[in-house]
Amino acid sequence: MSGAAPDHAVRILLMDSDHHRLFAKALHAKLEHDPRFEVVGVASHGEDAVRLVTEVSPDIVLLDREQDAGTLSANRLISSRKRTPRVLILAGPDDELGAVEAHDAGAAAFLRKPRSAADLLETLELATVLIQTAVPSG
Repeated sequence: MSGAAPDHAVRILLMDSDHHRLFAKALHAKLEHDPRFEVVGVASHGEDAVRLVTEVSPDIVLLDREQDAGTLSANRLISSRKRTPRVLILAGPDDELGAVEAHDAGAAAFLRKPRSAADLLETLELATVLIQTAVPSG
């Protein structure tokens, strides 16, 4: 990771649901303990994320396709706004969604979640790097 740190903490809106809490909770905890990031909201599904974007003005929206199959439509709605945050889409290892489809819907980045808990930390680190690089400079 190169370059100067942003002038302010990167504002992040996460998606979390009762069904897939391990990854979301681990990522939330990691981001909350890093002064470069501020978790400004937690959406329970894609429609909730679209609503919260207006309320909390995040720099980054992290949508989890495993939690809500409507992430592509939520991404399109978020990307159509005047002040558009960068959207990162996470998908499960068996999800048929591909990076091209995610990017065509307006996602800044696409990431597969790990199949095993052993790979969770590596995936969290990659998500953190993607969040950092997805924030426009200046």
